[in-house]
Amino acid sequence: MRNLDTQNIIEMSEQRIDNWLYRIRLTKTRSISQRIIKEGNVRINKCKIYKPSIKIKPGDIITINLYNKTLVVVVNGFTKRRLDYKSAQEHYKIL
Repeated sequence: MRNLDTQNIIEMSEQRIDNWLYRIRLTKTRSISQRIIKEGNVRINKCKIYKPSIKIKPGDIITINLYNKTLVVVVNGFTKRRLDYKSAQEHYKIL
């Protein structure tokens, strides 16, 4: 039982960037999240990324460039499932 608790804490202290973008409703599907990351439209702490599997942590600054618009958010938390819009807003802060 203790190993499961430890795994759960580790799992919730970081999360894949593609899953996070999808679960907090910044993208409509996970495949869209993966595509925009592979195209180089996402940065983590000012570093451009191309791998959807990169892990993010609370406090990371995510920059998304889409359709001539830039969205900058700070990661506040993670979730295990896709949330409704109102609940999802608690997991990030727009800068």
